[in-house]
Amino acid sequence: MIRKILAVLLIIVIAIALVFFVYRHVIIQTVAEKIIRNNLPGYVKADKIRFDFVNNVFSVTGLKILNPPNFSSPYSLAIEEVSCRYALKGVFIPKGFEISDIVIKEPALFVERSGAGRVNLAAMGEFIDSSSRKTDNAVQAAKDRKSPAMPPAGGMKLSDIIKLPQSFDLRDGRLEFRDKTLPGGEYIINIDRINGRVNISFDNDYTGISAVSYELNGNLNGAVNERIKWIANLDAAAPRFTMSNRFQVSDLNLLTFEPYYDGFSPFVFKKGRFSGTLVFDFDSGNIGSTNEVMLSDIIFFVKRSYENAQIWGVSVENVARYFTTMSGDIVFDFKLKGDMNRPTFYLGPISKRAITSMALDKIASYALDQVGEGAGDGGGKVDQYIDLVKTLMKKK
Repeated sequence: MIRKILAVLLIIVIAIALVFFVYRHVIIQTVAEKIIRNNLPGYVKADKIRFDFVNNVFSVTGLKILNPPNFSSPYSLAIEEVSCRYALKGVFIPKGFEISDIVIKEPALFVERSGAGRVNLAAMGEFIDSSSRKTDNAVQAAKDRKSPAMPPAGGMKLSDIIKLPQSFDLRDGRLEFRDKTLPGGEYIINIDRINGRVNISFDNDYTGISAVSYELNGNLNGAVNERIKWIANLDAAAPRFTMSNRFQVSDLNLLTFEPYYDGFSPFVFKKGRFSGTLVFDFDSGNIGSTNEVMLSDIIFFVKRSYENAQIWGVSVENVARYFTTMSGDIVFDFKLKGDMNRPTFYLGPISKRAITSMALDKIASYALDQVGEGAGDGGGKVDQYIDLVKTLMKKK
């Protein structure tokens, strides 16, 4: 009788062992997914979490970060898939794993400026803090009720479970900028086909980011010939905004930016391409910006309200000619310095040379007039142009 009982128990043990062996991947997947989901903040959502145990590949599809309320898109960031390789730190996944070869596929970042001037990314800090407080309160309430619905992950922190690399590849991304502050209504600009590499430095517990740097390439509104390269370094640990940005742009359609320059430009552009290098460095709330811009293939005319306007006695149209190269391109440069909220505008060396040439031409013109017609008030105007040249030469 005892032998029969032992035989039955042995069969049961073998059956359990076989079931565990056959379904071991499902069991590990379930445990790992539970731990990961329990450690996700409330503002982060994921559709599927999957382990490929044959190739040691882990992937998350439909990863999304919620947008603050009262913005058009429900998400500030939506990623089609995040995949990586992993290596187990123990026999069972709850002991943790190490991540490598992270690839982010088809991420979409949604930047929106509301009609009231609020920017969703600027509002993310308060939104994340609010969501985190709600999550902490829910976890504490579950603990107080001894509810099994939200169990702690064995007292482990996220950094105890996962070791992350400090760089990853970004493929076929998209940036959508939606602006609702313009008089003409909502305006959208996209940067598509964004590819590049991103480097991130985390703190010890992965609860914060200390630094971010990246080099990304993309196309404006999906046009293959309209290229943008963005190199950036962000000091996320600095108490005030500290970030360097370098944009290299080539053959962008100038008319894409018409809603932003039309209110200030004396010209109506019918056609044109925009290339150049734009540098925006922010250091503890201050900006240092050096920019060189080339406008090519330009067709424009002077706005009616500016037809008789003059700059230092020179018509607006003629001023533009001093910035025009032999090939017909218009080239100018400028700098921005000072407080990032109230920067001071300075001419760059190319623009200074153009204005200086214009001033010297006017000095020569007035000097000839004086010789031909007598002194009159030409001498005073010559002095004004000489003072202008001196001022341009002194400014940095």
